[in-house]
Amino acid sequence: MLTNNGEDIKLIDFGLSVPSTKEFMQPGNRTGTPNYMAPELVRRHTTDQRLDVFAFGVTAYEICTFELPWMRGTTGMAAMTHDRPPIDISKYRPQINPALAKAIHACIEPLMGQRCPSMEKFLQMIREVKHEDVQ
Repeated sequence: MLTNNGEDIKLIDFGLSVPSTKEFMQPGNRTGTPNYMAPELVRRHTTDQRLDVFAFGVTAYEICTFELPWMRGTTGMAAMTHDRPPIDISKYRPQINPALAKAIHACIEPLMGQRCPSMEKFLQMIREVKHEDVQ
């Protein structure tokens, strides 16, 4: 959610959050909203913090484009497409800063081993992006 001044973002709705501990990272032990679910979650594989990086990446993509990188849906079937390459963000936002586009795509990489490993790494990737460059 954006605050009234449009400059601050507030995170809300932690109804599906679980602790980042070994027992909650086991296959099949997490839930999520289908449009934001990482392939490893859908396929019931072991997860780690990259699960949350993926959900963040989908959210960032949607904030920039008002679209999702894959087919929109309300069931787990929509999430079954998340192991395919996403639609290039520049299709919806041609003027996006290339560094920002690359960083967002790194977050939504279907292969967990190739995905941006952390939010700290994402922030490093966009460190040089200026407000004027985001458009």
